Amino acid sequence: MKNILKETTLFTILITYFIYCLTNNTYIVSKTIYSVNIWLHKIIPTLFPTFIIVDLIYSSNLPYYISKYLHLNYIYLLSIISGSPSNAYMLNKYDVDITKLLAVTKYTSPIFTYTFLKLIFNHQIALIIITCNILTNFILIKLLKPPKISFTKQNNNILKTFITSLSKNINLLITILGTIIFFNTLPFTKITNPYLKGLILSILEITTSLNYLSITSIPLTIKLILAIISISTCGLCIECQIKSIINDTFLNYSKYLKYRLFHLLIFFFLTFVTITLLI
Repeated sequence: MKNILKETTLFTILITYFIYCLTNNTYIVSKTIYSVNIWLHKIIPTLFPTFIIVDLIYSSNLPYYISKYLHLNYIYLLSIISGSPSNAYMLNKYDVDITKLLAVTKYTSPIFTYTFLKLIFNHQIALIIITCNILTNFILIKLLKPPKISFTKQNNNILKTFITSLSKNINLLITILGTIIFFNTLPFTKITNPYLKGLILSILEITTSLNYLSITSIPLTIKLILAIISISTCGLCIECQIKSIINDTFLNYSKYLKYRLFHLLIFFFLTFVTITLLI
């Protein structure tokens, strides 16, 4: 009975979305073009080389030497730089329960985030938010104690890895484009309440959310709350991208969501306390 109800609900949603697309063709076309532009100018230049570099690093002995001599997990470091869904892409290569690891390595790209946050607030607050986000994940690492990953010496053909990586990652980027188009074609413009619109956008899609916060006239405190939600969740759009990457990897999704809720609460606390003390 549950399966029938679930499938009926999903079918109804898909049919409703299909009818919506047919009756709002102009809006769908404009948002599709907008999504493709984001994909071409923001996603590909950051994610595609990141995915290639991750594959090459994984095939080399660099993770082994970093772990052996520096006692560091290279995934923690690269996740801060590259953001999500790159963390899922790295973790997908290891045969371990990645629930906790995925929860503590989820970031938005710091360069991307800073670019928007300094427009919404200012340079100082932007750096505080980004720093508090990083600190929150390190607090979670201490609290959750994610499983350690064993790094072994590799003997792979780098050229073969590079060629395989090109083909695999082009297909992955096309899947990501599909999720971006879907979320950006949803009827956000029909929401008239700026607070409700800001909240929904912060949960659904981070690029649209931060862009909206940079142009709307709601109070700065509300903008800060919505920006924290958006950065902590990364948006359902990126969550769908993560799910598409780790489809064959073990993940306890309910626990993962609980850990990310802890992240959001700690992130709120750290950010507001820091801003109150420093500004």
